[in-house]
Amino acid sequence: MRERISSLWTYFYKRIFPALWIIGFGAFTAWLWLGNLTGRAPMPFQLRWFALLAWCGGTGFLVWYSRMLKEVWLYEDQLIVSDYDTEEWVPLRQVEEVRETRFWNPKLIKLRLRSAGRWGDLIVFVAPLRFQFVFMNHPLAGHLRTLVSEARAGGSAGMAGPFMNHLSQKG
Repeated sequence: MRERISSLWTYFYKRIFPALWIIGFGAFTAWLWLGNLTGRAPMPFQLRWFALLAWCGGTGFLVWYSRMLKEVWLYEDQLIVSDYDTEEWVPLRQVEEVRETRFWNPKLIKLRLRSAGRWGDLIVFVAPLRFQFVFMNHPLAGHLRTLVSEARAGGSAGMAGPFMNHLSQKG
């Protein structure tokens, strides 16, 4: 049985939030620039340029950020990685390194692969949301490190029943 290890919020962070921000901030920026056409006093020149540059920079960042996010499932000793359009199966023994972000919200888990797959040699996904201090490790990162070590050693890597169920229900 598949066990979701990425957050239920992944779709929101990948598709919905970037679209809302780009459209919303873009409309605000357009309003700043087109204000004098509607008969009201134009906004200060510096504010209009700042908003335009912020919108361009924010749009570029959100497009980059949302493209790298993947939905990840665990099935026995395989990771199932999806970008909502296509899917790739990655053996746990192909994972070279498991890292996590520290000062980032939501917390991201990054899996470095031994060889490049469909999306390169890095898989990034949103960890299930939970309250924790920024300097603490997410329990999923430690669990994945254990599973990867077991898979490389030829042990029985796979789902850890209640542990994964507990994490996957958090969102």
